[in-house]
Amino acid sequence: MNTVRIVADSGCDLSQDMVERFNITLVPVFVSFGDEMVSSDELTSDDFWLRVTRSGVAPTTAAPAPGTFLGTFRELVDAGYDVVCLTLPANHSSTFNSAWVAAQEFGGRVRVVDSGSISAGMGLLVLRAAKDALAGHGAEAIQRALESLRARTSVLFVLDTLEWARRGGRLERLLPLIDRAARSLHVKPVFELTNGEFRLLGIVRSSKSALERLEDEVKTRMPLQAYAVAFTRGRDAASELASHLGAFGAPQSEETMVIEAGPVFAAHAGPGAIGAAVMRA
Repeated sequence: MNTVRIVADSGCDLSQDMVERFNITLVPVFVSFGDEMVSSDELTSDDFWLRVTRSGVAPTTAAPAPGTFLGTFRELVDAGYDVVCLTLPANHSSTFNSAWVAAQEFGGRVRVVDSGSISAGMGLLVLRAAKDALAGHGAEAIQRALESLRARTSVLFVLDTLEWARRGGRLERLLPLIDRAARSLHVKPVFELTNGEFRLLGIVRSSKSALERLEDEVKTRMPLQAYAVAFTRGRDAASELASHLGAFGAPQSEETMVIEAGPVFAAHAGPGAIGAAVMRA
């Protein structure tokens, strides 16, 4: 019997179909366009980019308030469920803190897990937790499994521009290493996010080289348990990357998603970003 429900913030970028199929509850992150604050669940990818163009203002993101998580947790606990909640990385977002504060109202009935990942990487972890919950696993077992998988889940990504990351501050520690080269030579940086920590993997000069580098990085992490590809405004390149990874022997499953990243990732990555999320076996 399913006694656990999975909650996640919308930074996981799962489709509505996935959310409904696996009984996942999403708590929306907020996106600010100047003075206008919009819930991410009210924004499709097209809506987001249209607002960016119309407003002429760099978008920013804001975490849900503890009260938003409190209401979500209370509804599920009152219905008889234990809850496991996954959030964006605690050292890059205050979403974890909001969820943790709310969870204190419920004792051990609600467990909050820092996913250490973003976008499709977080999505892989949320799907794994949801499948375990539907299989009847308890909250403690699901939390332990997530903490093990977190260290084996990476997002490898290339940014077409550093301007959005520069404004958002998420890569502040790494930018001095590449900023001058990126500005003068128009190179593209390749990053990895694992366990909440960003790492610079290298720089490439072209979109073709970027795809090749991502493919090479994924190969070094095989065998994989699951993978997904995420992008912002560049579906053709993302589909090509997913096709190549499948040809290299990466496992095909319903978790093999090719998704346009939502507002939370897009607000910090900008257009033309592409990444592969991998969960090592």
